[in-house]
Order: sequence, then C-alpha cells, then structure tokens
Amino acid sequence: MSDYLDPNNEELLKDFFDEADLQIQILEQNILVLENNPSNRDAVDEIFRAAHTLKGASATVQMNELAEFTHVLEDVLDDIRSDVITISSEVVDTLLDSIDIIKAMLEARADGGTYDEDISSVVNRLRGFSGEETPKEPKEKAAKPVPGSSQPVVIEPGVISEYELLEFRGIAGDLKHLYMVDVTFNPDNPMNSVGGIQVFATLKSAGKVLKTDPDFDKLYEDSFYPRVYYYIATDCDKEDIGERLKIPDVITGITIDAIGEAAASKPAAPPKVEVPAQGQAEEKTPSQKAEPKGEAKVSEGRKAAKGGSVLRVDSRRIDDLLNLVSETVINKATFNQIANQFSDAQLDLQTTESTYRERLKELFDTLPDYIESIQKGRSVKEVKKEILDEYGNMFTLFDTFGGKLKNTVSKFRSTNQNLSRITGELQEGVMQIRMVPISQIFSRFPRLVRDVSKSLGKKVNLILEGEDTELDKSVIEDLLDPLIHCVRNSIDHGVEIPSERKAAGKEEDGVVRLKASNEGNMIIIEISDDGKGIDIDAVHQRAIDRGIIHPSKRLSDIEAFNLIFDAGFSTAKEVTNISGRGVGLDVVKKQIEKLNGNVSVWSEKGKGTHFTIKLPLTLAIIQGLLVRVGSEIYAIPISSVVESHRIKPDEIKFIYNYEVFNVREDVVSLLRLNRLFNIASEEEGEYNFVVIVGTADKKMGLMIDALIGEEDVVIKPLRDRYTNSPGIAGATILGDGTVSLIIDVSQLLDLGLRKEIENRRRRAASIS
Repeated sequence: MSDYLDPNNEELLKDFFDEADLQIQILEQNILVLENNPSNRDAVDEIFRAAHTLKGASATVQMNELAEFTHVLEDVLDDIRSDVITISSEVVDTLLDSIDIIKAMLEARADGGTYDEDISSVVNRLRGFSGEETPKEPKEKAAKPVPGSSQPVVIEPGVISEYELLEFRGIAGDLKHLYMVDVTFNPDNPMNSVGGIQVFATLKSAGKVLKTDPDFDKLYEDSFYPRVYYYIATDCDKEDIGERLKIPDVITGITIDAIGEAAASKPAAPPKVEVPAQGQAEEKTPSQKAEPKGEAKVSEGRKAAKGGSVLRVDSRRIDDLLNLVSETVINKATFNQIANQFSDAQLDLQTTESTYRERLKELFDTLPDYIESIQKGRSVKEVKKEILDEYGNMFTLFDTFGGKLKNTVSKFRSTNQNLSRITGELQEGVMQIRMVPISQIFSRFPRLVRDVSKSLGKKVNLILEGEDTELDKSVIEDLLDPLIHCVRNSIDHGVEIPSERKAAGKEEDGVVRLKASNEGNMIIIEISDDGKGIDIDAVHQRAIDRGIIHPSKRLSDIEAFNLIFDAGFSTAKEVTNISGRGVGLDVVKKQIEKLNGNVSVWSEKGKGTHFTIKLPLTLAIIQGLLVRVGSEIYAIPISSVVESHRIKPDEIKFIYNYEVFNVREDVVSLLRLNRLFNIASEEEGEYNFVVIVGTADKKMGLMIDALIGEEDVVIKPLRDRYTNSPGIAGATILGDGTVSLIIDVSQLLDLGLRKEIENRRRRAASIS
C-alpha cells in the first residue's frame, strides 16, 4: 500500500478499499487461529499489525467512524499482546463481532453513506476486557512515543543545510515555493497518533513533501508527536495551505515559513503566516460547517472501486507476456517483409508474363517463315535448332520467378507456424493472469463453519486442502455461494451433535473437509463430512409426498441422491435460519451448471456424505464440439458431451408423446435442435446423429444433422434480443468468420428434466 492516501484521489481510495479488505481477512483468519491456539504469538502480532494498518489508513482518508472504532479495538489487541488480556471464548466472540462492524462500516461507505448503527455494546465489551468502564484517557495513549517510553517526543526544528536546500530546489522543479510548515497537534484527540499522517496526506495534495521532521517512518508508528515540521514544494500560497490544514480537533497551531527565498535574501525575520487552530477561530456559520474535504470523494471513490475488481498477479507472469508481445512485434515485422516480397513477386509475375506473351507472339509470327523454308528444302532439324536458339529461353522465364515465390511461401509458412506458437503461448499466458488461487474463497470458510456450528450446538473441525489450486477469476467469483450451501448442508444435515456422535462411537468433534484439485483442464472441488449420511428412507417418503414417485416405487441410492437437488426438496423436520425451506442444493446445481460444470453426491449411512463439483478452469475459452443443424453451426461445450451416436429412425421410440431411444438399456430423451431453434433441417435419411449431453445420472440426446469436430472456441456474450433465447449461452466466431452459437446445456437439461418429472407423474398416476 502507498505510504499515504490522498482523500481526494479516487485511484488511491480504490487502493485503500482493496487493502482494507485484505487486512480484514488477516484479522479474521488470525483471530480464529488464536481461538484454537491462544499462545500463538505470530497470530497476535499479525492481528495487531492489521488493525494498526487499518486504523491509520482509514484516518488518512477521513473515515473517522472506522478509525475511531479500530482505535478501540487496537487498545484491546495491544493488551492481548502485552498479556494483560487472556484469550477466551468471550474475547474471540467480541473480536469477531468487531470485525463484522468494520465490514459494515466499509459497506456503508460503499453505498455512499456512513455507518450509524449503535455499537456501544460492542465498544463497552471491548473496554471491559481491560477493566475499563470508561474510555482510556487519550493522553495516556498519546504519551507513548515508542514502545517502552512514557514521555511524548518533542522535536525541535532541524537546521536545513545548504546542500539540502539545493537538493530541495532540484526536487521542486517548476514549483514556485519552498515552505517549512510547523504544525502542533492536539494531545486530547483520541486519534492523536495519526494526526501527522493526515497532515502529510493533505500537504501531498498541495505539492511535493520533501522532508518531515521526525521522519515519515516514525510518524507512521503508533506514537504521538506534539510538533512536526514539514518541508514542501508547491505552487500554492501560504493562505491556501493554511486553509487546507484546518483539520477539526487535530491541529492546534500552524506556522508557515518560506525557505529558499528567505535564505537567498537573508531577512532579519522570515515572514510567517499564523493560522488559528480549529476551535480557536471565530465561530463558523452553519453554511460554513461543512464536512471535511474529501468526505464526498470517499463515497465516490468507493463506488468507483465497486465497479471493477482487482487482480493480484505475479510479476513474472507479466514479464512472460511482455516477452511474447515482443515476439509478436517481431513476427509482425516478418509478415510485413513477406507481404512486400509477395508484392514484388506479383510485379515480377506481371513482367515475366508480359515478356512471355511478346516472345510467344514473335514465335507465332515467324512460324510461317520457318514452314516456308522447310518447304524450300531446309531440314527440319536445322529449323528446330534455330527456333530453340532464338526462343528456347522463353520456357525458362518462370524459373527465376518460381524460385523466389517458393522461398517466399516457405518463409510465410514458417512465420505462420511461429505466430501460431506465440498465439497459443499468449493465450495460455493471459489465462494464467486470470487464474487465482482458490484460497481466496476457502479463507472465508473457517469463520462460516465456526458461526454455523456454534449456532447449531455442534463441534466441527474444518480441514482445507489444495488451497493453491488455481482457476479463472470469473469462475471463482460465482463459486462462493454454491460452496457455502454445500458446507452449511454438511454441518446442518450431516454432522451430528456431540451426544449423538459419542453414542455412535465417534469423536465429539465432527470433520468437514473442503478439498480442491486439478484433473486435466477441470478443477475438482470436494466437500465431505463424517456425519450420519443421507437418510434414503426420508428421501423416499418426501418424494412420495411430493408426488414424484409412486408409493410402491423403490429408489436406488443414486436416484435418492439425485432427488435432493430438486427445487424445494428438503427432509429437514423444522425450518431454521440454516435449512428446512428446500432452498439450497437446487441452487447449487443450477449455479454449477451455469459454470459449465456438474455436481454429484455420494453418501454412506453413518459414515458421511461426499459432494463432488467439477468445473472447467476457465469460462473465456472452452473446447467445443461443432455440430450442424440445417445450414447453422452450433458449438456444444465438450465438458458436457457424454458420447455421440448414429441411430436409425426406427430406433426412436415414443413415451407419452416424447421421443426417446435406448443406450445400453438406458432410456435417453431426445430433443431435436431444428425444432427448438425453428431451423429448416435436412430430410430424414438413413441415419440420425445424436449427441448425448449431461452427466452420468442426467442425460439428454440432442438430434443434429452432422458432426463437424472439436475446436477451441472463444465465448462472446449475447445481448439485445438474443439474450433471452432458450438454450443459448453465447456465441463464437469460427475460423472462416462465420458466427456459431454456443449451446447452453444446463437450460436444455432443465427442459428435459421438466419432461421427465411430468412423465414420472403420469406413470405414477396410471399405476394408481
């Protein structure tokens, strides 16, 4: 993060919010570490450092409500670090509640306002840990210049040497003035230790801060300096700087001296501008009592920050891309040379062709003379030799041209191959930049598991594996909610309460495991628990109650597991704030399928449940199976393709007016894409092509006219009237420039599922 934050600079505000989010993650993670291991000094130090950084940064951008609350939190953390406070469950709960308040404060700023909820109960709890019923006296905190000292640091003005003055002038450049700004601070301000940074940020917005006395690094420590000297270069006059430094409750006095000009003329007494401190000046009118400068900008900056997302990228990946770009530039230059050579070859061809035509015309013009000479008795051999001597070179006119053209074509092919290699590496490099570790979302689950298990009266240990596994940022942003649903489901429905686990011969602490791994170009995420597993009988009864199956129908394990993903399906006996409303796993399935992935579940009674999510590493470029329907080309994500078949028309059967066909004793529903998309298709021939899409437990056959082959496709979003087209996920541009629509398999499967449920109900009704 930058050494300062200018409250009027939106770019730096974006940096602040990104950094604030990072510090909150550090706080939350290490508080949970401390809960399990109170003696972990590294965690204590990390917590204190993060809180201190957040306090100082928020003060410099005038988020006073956040800075003041974090200051109270920092007092408690300081006492923890000094072993004054012992870690307990109550302390951890209060610290986590404090983190929630900090999040809410930042979110309020995100919406353009400030957090105004009553936080007194949490503040009193925090202060109560240190044995205080009232806030600490600010002077006690202010009097701590450095660890171990009890007296404030008083700094006398330094002497500017001639060398420093020359150096200042060199740095100042075209800026007109050099000033020494002497600032005294209010020791009674609860945030007095960050006042020096606030002034630094304000002066930075007016010009260049050349030096501070004490040094800036000392100002950034948690120390109160009653007097600080700032040396600045600026185009602003003294009055303007004085106005900028009217910071309420922070500054008690300002003196601005001109340096440089004063040194050159050496007046007896350098001119000074005395600026009264806020509170010592005359009373302002209501219209003058405006919010501090930068307040509105903070809200605007946060809104701007919400509009985009920040990607932290290893600099080596950027270097690799730059190398590839430089190779591309070289390749471009080579293609330019080849283009020139082709142009030269075209001119050579025109010249050669013209010469050839002229020589050929001469030959035909002289042929009658040669024929006449032969008739007069001249030998054919002699005439032939003369013709070859005169016109034989015309047959070699194209040899030189052909050699040049061959070399140029060879160079073109070589350069094109090189470009293909660079393009492939560039594509891979760009995708690598978009790849982020899954730890970005895994890190949120320790707090979630703690809160959910505590609310349910359960003991749960969370195990995280494969946190370094990387996947596309666009995928990871949409993956959090499905994972939250699965983990909450594992804790609520899977892990038993301690007494039940003990009775079943298990450890009282349940285990929830969250694991990520790579499998080819797919990422596998597994959520498992060692709980009681899925109750097949309860699922069966719930399916009967909902009219999905007939009472006499017995479900296989796989069928029962798949039913829990139906919308509104729940076996919970009571509705809580965690489960029971039938909302959760159906959302998981739909969201994962939108990401071109699939989710499956397996369970063993008494031993636990295992969810498996399979996703493509990226959504920007996928492998697609190109198929033709009529005159249109469609792309089907290869990750959704199970197999393809060529079937005869008589193999298609009807069940309740729906077309199906048998695949290894399994009935698969058919969907004709030409009818779905209203495309004039070919006459039905001897064979039909069918592509089976979906998963092992949920399939559908798409009837097409022809298979074309596999190809990498770049997904482009659709807008306007195409957005709501059923079964279309996007579009891509093929090598010949034509547009191919990409099939949304999940939507088609939903369509097929609705038909299947309808068929089940009809069959159940007919049996009854």
